[in-house]
Amino acid sequence: MSEIEVSVRPYAEGDRWILERTLGDPIQMVNLNGPESVEHIGKRHSRFLAMSTDSRAGSQFTILAGPLQAPAGNVGYWESEWGGQTGWEMGWFVLPEFQRRGIATAATRLIIDRIQKLRSHRLVLAFPSVENHPSNAICRKLGFTLAGRVTSEYPAGSTRSLEVNIWKLTLPSSGGDAPRASP
Repeated sequence: MSEIEVSVRPYAEGDRWILERTLGDPIQMVNLNGPESVEHIGKRHSRFLAMSTDSRAGSQFTILAGPLQAPAGNVGYWESEWGGQTGWEMGWFVLPEFQRRGIATAATRLIIDRIQKLRSHRLVLAFPSVENHPSNAICRKLGFTLAGRVTSEYPAGSTRSLEVNIWKLTLPSSGGDAPRASP
């Protein structure tokens, strides 16, 4: 776990700046086909706010780090289907000044614990770019199994291709057990 105290809270109206600093930054988005437009960030912000009202349908969270619980990025989950199975897909972004300190791993672990308690899906998926070594390392650290790679369109509707790894985690059927890797 991160040596820095990490927690999460539901994504809120005042959190758009985090998306602008992560999704709107060419360096941050180098492994995801470049930065998103201001218009697309606005739409994503609205979607994140809507998602954060009912955790059973997916949710977005603001990552808080350190003794002052400073906003450090976001992490979330949403329903997704892969290979004929429905599960939770996860994604995360961490601001540059908070990277390389285990914060994304700790926040992702917190969200896995939350969705495990929902008991709605046992499958958790992540699709980081094959070039995004830190995100792929997070998946390995948290017990996901690399199930392959695929080329997909990202962002959706852009006609731009992105090669991603397919990471799967199967949660135990009991809400009290720790996550384990899928077979």
